Amino acid sequence: MYKNKYTFSRAVGILACALLCSACTERQSPAAFTPHTLSPLETVRELAASNSAMTGPRSSDISIYPQEIQAILKRGEMVFAMTSMDQKPFFYTDEQTGLLIGLDVELAYEIANLLGVKAVFNREADSFDDVIMKVVNKEADIALSKISRTMRRAEMVRYTIPYITFRQGLLINRLELAKITSEKNLPGFITNFRGRLGVIKNSSYASYAATNFPNADLCLYDSWTETVDALFKGEILAAYRDEGEILIVTTSKSDASILMKIVFLTDKQDPIAMAVSSDAPLLQEWLNLFLESYLIQHKEELKTNKLVERHFDTI
Repeated sequence: MYKNKYTFSRAVGILACALLCSACTERQSPAAFTPHTLSPLETVRELAASNSAMTGPRSSDISIYPQEIQAILKRGEMVFAMTSMDQKPFFYTDEQTGLLIGLDVELAYEIANLLGVKAVFNREADSFDDVIMKVVNKEADIALSKISRTMRRAEMVRYTIPYITFRQGLLINRLELAKITSEKNLPGFITNFRGRLGVIKNSSYASYAATNFPNADLCLYDSWTETVDALFKGEILAAYRDEGEILIVTTSKSDASILMKIVFLTDKQDPIAMAVSSDAPLLQEWLNLFLESYLIQHKEELKTNKLVERHFDTI
């Protein structure tokens, strides 16, 4: 029936995950997986309130579950790794309450509540690569930090299916561009990009830039804010990031449409996913089952423009 050991193991894993999802669904409220109608703050407050009611470690009736999920149930908590720096709209501190909110926070609580365990947020990582290492070193169960799927990281962790896929894009300083070429020649210039290109260090875009723009003079910054500041000052020709971040810049800065030119790379995508340890294949399967349901229910609000609208007051 099964062609090889891997196929059989995967089938067993899917069955175990299905049993776990079935058991956990009984603990979920009827509102689970319905589109969000509350504000980001109200949504997290509601999910956090449900999470605070979780009973803690479990030692009975868990023997049928995969080993990596048994460990989480025994601890009574699931640890989610995120960068120390906010990444709005994915995770950020609400200015009025100090509460951590955002899409990734909502996902974390949904996952923890479904499993019946406490959600714990580890924000010690200084970079996106550091978040991945938290999972590799078993300091976190899940990397949930607007993590881009890259080949290099896939050598160390297991990715889930993407829950958002962005287009990659360039935000170009028009004045600096005019010193080099005209906008009508832009397609050819982008193909063989030469100039100072700003990216966040230790990020997926640092890797993307080295591959996609080998002739660029890469300028590495500690944050996207620093990268954008350098762009507006004319210190770099362009900044390289996903369409969501570019949309936020162009809608939050009144002079952006005049000073900046946007170019989306139609053949380049940035899939955003969760990551788990390389030895947690069944947790990966469980998360994929979770995401399949979640994505169906939240399809509209996960569109880039809708995501930005929900978390920013500038649109």
